[in-house]
Amino acid sequence: MPEPSVLLGAAFVGLVAGAVLQSQLVHLRYRLEDERRLPKRSAVWVIPATIVLTVLIWAILAPGHPPIVPTTYVVASWTIVALAFIDLDVHRLPDHIQLPSYPILAVLLFGCSYLTGDWGALLRAGICGAGLWLFYFLLIFALPPGSIGFGDVKLAGLLGLLLGWLGWGHVAIATIVAFVVAGVLAAALLMSRRKDRGGFAYGPSMLLGAAVALISPLLLRWLQ
Repeated sequence: MPEPSVLLGAAFVGLVAGAVLQSQLVHLRYRLEDERRLPKRSAVWVIPATIVLTVLIWAILAPGHPPIVPTTYVVASWTIVALAFIDLDVHRLPDHIQLPSYPILAVLLFGCSYLTGDWGALLRAGICGAGLWLFYFLLIFALPPGSIGFGDVKLAGLLGLLLGWLGWGHVAIATIVAFVVAGVLAAALLMSRRKDRGGFAYGPSMLLGAAVALISPLLLRWLQ
């Protein structure tokens, strides 16, 4: 576990990053023309979520790794927060965020493997990225229409890359949590006979699953 002063510094970085994220998201620049009339969603959770993820991920990954590893995953967690907010708001995962993330993440993970000498992790990341992309692509045809979109498929590939570098277990945890959370939310909406505006967004469940997977080592340690 890093020194308290290091975690305090991580909390400050998370605070700054969360404030920047919140300031950008509340302007709703990601909305398309036909989304301008939608009511605004509260962004009050963005800053605390960013701080918590930043501190926990740094606490988990900083020991025993070069700085590029925790930095990569902390920045990825900020992207997770931003995408979750956007998908909750407009039920869409913007290509201008997701598509550039593929080469950026690939370069960062290459750097992580280069500095750690763990090339097996990079290979596993590629396999998990391709496998999760294909799995979600097939789900489009297996599930009722509208359950999962191509934005979710692109997100699955990114999360497979990100979590696959850490291990097979991280991918499994994220996938299971995503299905459980989505199932609970879908059942709750069905029982309340209420439809959220624009339908059900699956992306936030995937992103929550990824966040849980990233901090799972610390959660398991606390439960022991």
